Amino acid sequence: MKRLLPLFGLLFTMQLLAQLPTEQLLYPNGITDNPVTYPEAEMFVDSGVPAQSLSGLNRVYRFVTTPSYLIFPAKPELNRHLAVVIFPGGGLRNVWLDKEGTDIALWLSQQGITCMVVKYRTNWRDEDNDWIIDFDDYKGAVYQDACTSMLTLKALADSLNFDADKVGMMGFSAGGWLAERMIYKYYEGAYEWNPAFVALIYHGNNARLIKSADNPEKIPPVFMAIAENDEKLPFDKVISYLETVEQKVPHSELWVYPDGHHGFGLAYDESLEVSNWKKAFVHWVDQFR
Repeated sequence: MKRLLPLFGLLFTMQLLAQLPTEQLLYPNGITDNPVTYPEAEMFVDSGVPAQSLSGLNRVYRFVTTPSYLIFPAKPELNRHLAVVIFPGGGLRNVWLDKEGTDIALWLSQQGITCMVVKYRTNWRDEDNDWIIDFDDYKGAVYQDACTSMLTLKALADSLNFDADKVGMMGFSAGGWLAERMIYKYYEGAYEWNPAFVALIYHGNNARLIKSADNPEKIPPVFMAIAENDEKLPFDKVISYLETVEQKVPHSELWVYPDGHHGFGLAYDESLEVSNWKKAFVHWVDQFR
């Protein structure tokens, strides 16, 4: 990992990292014929840290070839016996590990939901804006990361005291793309990695997916949250798809907020309506306990 920080900043970052769970390899025995490789080593840049950040960090990773994860056990006295795999966003080129990962998991775990935050493999674009890693190869790799994440978390059900049949996926932006593609790819099969529920946070603009689903009633329930002033996912281009999912997929729910833009994450500013999305999610997911 490459990163140069002033001594004070390095010590402060180390102190914060010590408060987070240990990062663990998703593939402890390595990956055979990994299609995602770079001459550059994995690295992160420090983005601005919101004052109310629960982790006190805002690391943005790139050139990820060796995926990993962090586990956040549910608060014992509030344990809902549910779990969720979280895929942060970052355009598939980056992973916003804290703003859309560890901060979310810290909050949800305090509400009694066990969380796994996944730093999945990333792609990159060249000077012509073409993907460096063949996109079909990359999709196969990142789908594998998603499946393995689900299986890994389910295997911890007994030790972490949650129901292995009540594990969902939550994705932010590009992480939502990954979660969404997983449900449409596998929903008609009895795969062990299929989620019990899915949360798409500021993602969803491909109406073809839901329209071409032969048995939408088999799709796991979907929770969706988006801001009307989202610049990267224009509201008028996504609302039709999101509303169709809400109508066709049983027990699904759509929340639209007037403000929040793209990338609101945990939505720290409690004065904004969008800050309520996380509470709405917890209330919604309670029906699957």
